[in-house]
Amino acid sequence: MKKVFKYALLFAAACTLSMSITACGDDDDSNVDAQTVENQKQEALKNIVGTYLTDVVYPTYSNLANAAEDLYTQINNLKVKLNAGNSVSQSEIDAICSTYKLTRAYWEESEAFLYGAASDFEIDPHIDTWPLDLPTLAEDLKDNNKIAHLNGEDGIYWARTEGNLTQENLGFHGIEFIFFRNGKNRDVAIFNNDAVEEDSNFAGLDVHGKEEVIFAAAIAGDLRDKCFQLEVSWLGNKAATSHIQRINVCKQQNAEEFKITVAKNGLSYGENMLAAGTAQSTYSSWRKVMEEIFIGGCSNICGEVADQKMGQAYRATTSGGSSTHIGEDGTPEKDDPNYIESPYSFNSYTDFKGNILSIQYTLYGKARSDAEVNNSILNYLYDYAPQVGKELKARLATALEALDKCQNSGKAFVQDPAATVVKDAMDAIGDLDTYLGQTCDWILQN
Repeated sequence: MKKVFKYALLFAAACTLSMSITACGDDDDSNVDAQTVENQKQEALKNIVGTYLTDVVYPTYSNLANAAEDLYTQINNLKVKLNAGNSVSQSEIDAICSTYKLTRAYWEESEAFLYGAASDFEIDPHIDTWPLDLPTLAEDLKDNNKIAHLNGEDGIYWARTEGNLTQENLGFHGIEFIFFRNGKNRDVAIFNNDAVEEDSNFAGLDVHGKEEVIFAAAIAGDLRDKCFQLEVSWLGNKAATSHIQRINVCKQQNAEEFKITVAKNGLSYGENMLAAGTAQSTYSSWRKVMEEIFIGGCSNICGEVADQKMGQAYRATTSGGSSTHIGEDGTPEKDDPNYIESPYSFNSYTDFKGNILSIQYTLYGKARSDAEVNNSILNYLYDYAPQVGKELKARLATALEALDKCQNSGKAFVQDPAATVVKDAMDAIGDLDTYLGQTCDWILQN
């Protein structure tokens, strides 16, 4: 199961190490009133947060919601055809696989801001837990009663209702299993010819492609709704009207599960952040927003990629299965060699890179941008601590280059999780993580 950590100990270490970072602003302006400089910094941080929301968070979640909607529509159309006894084409399967990868990319590029609704409402584990529980999935798909529920008008609601399906099989990776195998799009024959599912966990159970598509359509609908929830939670009434309307329907089914506002104040997550420094907000200052972005967001996903997503399988494989990591409750847990994200599509390295790119977009101030914008964190650092900004950008580039080497290694992560390039990437991402903590500490203290 996916684990998200709040790296308090890492942050404390970073605060100690950050004493080595020296502010590099010119001393020529020593006659400038300190309060004037502080006012300038406050205004700059406010503008950075506005740009971060408008050009990073909002478009990423809106694009994710739109792509998830398209994915559900395509899979549901496939289900309707198969239910009617009609054949489907390989091009339809391929289109679903392409839309899946696009949706997946937007999700991974949002993981530098998991600290918001994704965590508060447990959307992250709901849609992105792995590895799959394939034995249970096999039993579910051979159960005619469950298939009937999933195929019904309330199939989406039934799929996400606790106790009906296991969380491990919901979300992205259940869909991935249905439409990908061994890094390739599945052959349409499995769906058209009523061929028996070939995975060993399904041996003797007589599960066919039609049942798999019925399952995939229901959980794709649930995935869509959860992505809508993320969008509406952050954008509020700026989200797409049809998405807001769908969330209202979901709230009528289960209001507790489909919360969309910050518990303290009833604001959207974007409004709450923009109100920093006021009594309305959960953030007491703009610097506290920066701390959330750096530690709760960027450092958090760095640690997860290096220590969990890559680290578990790497350590378990190189140690012969005897390695451990520190669990959420602070106690040692055994590493799992099967804890591999996106093993059926061979998309693991792309997932990991998307996570680190989410840090780049956060620092640069624009989603899917290769250059920092004016109201960006990096430009703030260039103004007030140029060397810090340069070092941070360099460490980010090194981490991305290390992941490029993983992608170009000729093998998927699931095929060789103990590769040298994996360890190199883990080290580079860990170095970036440490420097993010140091940079955050500089911003908080200056």
